[in-house]
Amino acid sequence: MKILSGFFTDELAVDLGTVNTLIYAPNQGIILNEPSAVAIQKYTGEVVSLGSQALKLLGREPHDIEVHRPIRGGTIDNFEITQKLLRGFLQRAHGSHPRRSHLVVGVPGSATPVERKAVRDAARDARAGRVDLLDEGLAAAFGAGVDFEDEHAHLVVDIGGGTTNIAIIASGGIVSSVSLQAAGNAMDEAVRDYVRVKHSIQIGELTAERLKIQLGAACDGEGVPCEKLGIVGKQLINGAAVPVDIGADEVRVALEPVLSQISAAIRRVVEDAKPEVTADIYYSGVVLTGGGALLRGMSERLQHDLSLHVATPDDPLTAVAMGAGWLMADPEKLNRASIRQDSPVWEDSEKLVANW
Repeated sequence: MKILSGFFTDELAVDLGTVNTLIYAPNQGIILNEPSAVAIQKYTGEVVSLGSQALKLLGREPHDIEVHRPIRGGTIDNFEITQKLLRGFLQRAHGSHPRRSHLVVGVPGSATPVERKAVRDAARDARAGRVDLLDEGLAAAFGAGVDFEDEHAHLVVDIGGGTTNIAIIASGGIVSSVSLQAAGNAMDEAVRDYVRVKHSIQIGELTAERLKIQLGAACDGEGVPCEKLGIVGKQLINGAAVPVDIGADEVRVALEPVLSQISAAIRRVVEDAKPEVTADIYYSGVVLTGGGALLRGMSERLQHDLSLHVATPDDPLTAVAMGAGWLMADPEKLNRASIRQDSPVWEDSEKLVANW
């Protein structure tokens, strides 16, 4: 029966991220890597475009189209739009043969049962027959090459778009896990705030992200290919367009509060750990994954702040999807690592009020 079901079911690992969604398929690797954006026809609700095509419209939408980024802070901000986004991506992954899927999806370690239930429901509404959830820190660790059976503790820091997940893992399980919203999007917003205050102009999300990528650095003295970047913003006084050159030193100053928050959170996790765990981390160091790992000097910054060795995999962006896909190939290990079924919603009514 299991053999027959394989003809009608796809097994896919999904990193449903705030900024990008990645899908991994066995024996194929990463088959989809697209921005988590969807363009919707305002009056009919029809999906106009997904991923990079939808993102091109952001900030320049025609009057009858809305561009949504429905994942905010690592959790579902708009259930209906997320369902349409996920269904569209799964259709791309399936090709011309739509089938029910077994999905393994990464979620932030501090996601509430209500938020985890929202992810499960969105996946099931997008024709997933079975949904297993994994802590993103755990999935990132396996994607970075940490041994599942290693009994020693490892500290994994996954800096994504919406959240930074800090997890200590050992023996294929979570020892402790914390997530905070100081991550890629917070860095972009910090750059926007700095430019608004310093230069009295307003810039869009994509421009702020471009400044971060091209000029951003996590510590002093990091060389960048271009010391200044010319952009055009909108004057706050009269709304007119104005060109301005932004320096790399300005971007570094703008990013500093977010970077300090990440370092402080990692330090607190280590301080709260048990002595044996702290000793293990002293020898194993930090595994750094996610898009934030690509910020210039990020490894060096954490190594300086934490006095620990920091290692980054060859492709930190795909670590969560690759780790989830690796677990998917071993049902016994997947069963051990997956998050247990959610508690009834009414038991978490207070969390529902606080988080939504």
